[in-house]
Amino acid sequence: MPRALVIQLARLGDLLQSLPAITQLHARYPETQFDLLCPSHLSEVGRLLPGIEKVLEWDGAAWRRRAMAAQQDLRAEHLVEVDTTLMTLAPDRYDCAYVLNQHRRALVAGSLLARKVKGPFLHGPLGETLTPWAAYVRDVAQRRLGQRVHLADAFCGLCGVSPPDGVVILDPPSVRLPDDLEPIGKQGAPWIALIVGAGETERFVPTEVWRRWVISFLATMPQGRVVLVGTERERAAEIQTPLPPSALGRIWDTTGRTSLSQLAAILARCHRVVGSDTGPLHLAAALGRPVIGWYFARARVHETGPYGFHHVVWQAEEMRGETWPVDETITAIREQEYHAPVGWSVWTSHCDTWGAYYSPAGQSAIPPPEREVLWHELEPALL
Repeated sequence: MPRALVIQLARLGDLLQSLPAITQLHARYPETQFDLLCPSHLSEVGRLLPGIEKVLEWDGAAWRRRAMAAQQDLRAEHLVEVDTTLMTLAPDRYDCAYVLNQHRRALVAGSLLARKVKGPFLHGPLGETLTPWAAYVRDVAQRRLGQRVHLADAFCGLCGVSPPDGVVILDPPSVRLPDDLEPIGKQGAPWIALIVGAGETERFVPTEVWRRWVISFLATMPQGRVVLVGTERERAAEIQTPLPPSALGRIWDTTGRTSLSQLAAILARCHRVVGSDTGPLHLAAALGRPVIGWYFARARVHETGPYGFHHVVWQAEEMRGETWPVDETITAIREQEYHAPVGWSVWTSHCDTWGAYYSPAGQSAIPPPEREVLWHELEPALL
């Protein structure tokens, strides 16, 4: 049986947005076994991805230590250690590696672990000429171009496959939660998961804004419950201090207490998930939960908006909004009505033949023509 390795060494959100590419690779090559190389701390999520047979764990910290040691004094034992580590990861080389990062470490890993590499560069890990899709992704990131191809669909282009016809939903993991978290999602409604932090501090929503959101939501929705998720326990504590007595017993703080599998199980129990552009938001979308995103700083809805249907994103017109869509988000949850405060626009998600796209809320979901044009330009053989 042919064996292929998908390499995604970036963050949680990038791993989850690799799912359409993995889905299409598996559909195009059904006789091939697809494995995944991802950071060790994301391996739990990697094992949830359909179409992946085996997850190889990349210990980034250990590789950095080896690199630093080799730079100071390269010895034979360093090479032996590298060779031993690679043999442990993959005793037999893969037929092909699909590299989804432009990081040199991902390209080198692909070249060492597979006979053939498909990815960002045309001429191997030391090449300088980008493939058309890799050049597109780089230009969008560097020049803030206005193209409308979603990053997840660009990953498909990198792998030489077209976007999927539908959206693949992850099955929630069967995992035990701490006893005090078991009631989440079982009584009262709606349960809203609030992501208190983000992978980058520039994407942090101020804690006083989240506190105001929690107080207003609980006052407006008498049966509502809020589940605080993430790793930032200090931010969660700030959000809860002070809160009115009416909030007692209606806030569940899970921050810093769950594994990624437990986080996925909690998100799957919630009716909606609210947060900035961060990994748990994309995990919720992959689990089929409707999400509400607040996008600001460098986050842009058309490139990294939650993939799938029934998602809503408020996009700040500047790098960071001076106002925040607190009341507007609560109105959306209560009444499915979407309004934008000054300095923001609001968008809803859709998918079609060319992948994911967002249209202005309340308007007809007209697909942007730029996507089809770009696919014809960059990957005509697939069409």
